Amino acid sequence: MPRLHAKFFFLGIVSFSQLAVMAEECQNYDVFVMRHFPKAESSDNKVHDPELSEIGREMANKLSQLEFMNKTDVAFSTSYQRTIQTITPSAERHDFQVLEYDPRDNDQLLQTINQQHCNQQIVIIGHSNTVPTIVNALGGTFEVSFSGQPIKGSTLIQLDENAYGTVFRVLKEQGTVKQSLFRIEP
Repeated sequence: MPRLHAKFFFLGIVSFSQLAVMAEECQNYDVFVMRHFPKAESSDNKVHDPELSEIGREMANKLSQLEFMNKTDVAFSTSYQRTIQTITPSAERHDFQVLEYDPRDNDQLLQTINQQHCNQQIVIIGHSNTVPTIVNALGGTFEVSFSGQPIKGSTLIQLDENAYGTVFRVLKEQGTVKQSLFRIEP
């Protein structure tokens, strides 16, 4: 298990405009956002909290061997087994703290990053429906187009249910956001 697995709960609601102001306070962070690795298949479709599959466990071990994990200051994971099992090998190997966050309250997650983890390297393990929102809130963008034309406005983006291993990096230096993408293959 990681050195410390702490739960934190939040009171109050933060609007997106308040979040933008908070994001301005922290001018430097390096955040790696990713979805948990493949979960185990179950014959019982009602399994709400499956563990990682064998391939998922292998990918979690590969993640722990990547160079950027050695520089990680803190990680955030939801309370689900698959997210915790994705980050645990890295936390154990590199001795960093894993904090639990509520995937339904990304505003609070970002407030915590801005107020308590500014100037740090952070890893966030989420889910197919939360990763794009987190990346956008950190200042990253997803360009959506149809027939080669950009689509303006609010477009809901969700990762494919079978897409695992994509890591979104949002690097904020002196207030300027740079983003990159890489994959961890099974």
